[in-house]
Amino acid sequence: MKDNVMRIVKIVLFFFSLFLVFWGQKTVGRLDLFVQLIGLSGLLFLLWDYNRKFI
Repeated sequence: MKDNVMRIVKIVLFFFSLFLVFWGQKTVGRLDLFVQLIGLSGLLFLLWDYNRKFI
């Protein structure tokens, strides 16, 4: 049960991070760049979490 919940949370975080990257790309400004960086850090966190079990 816990494994399924974590999988759903990771999927939601993935799509939210993609949304932040795409939304921040629409316009130019410091706030939009910050939004893109938050989205990128979310994607990098998911990649780190996936690769953590193979180290």
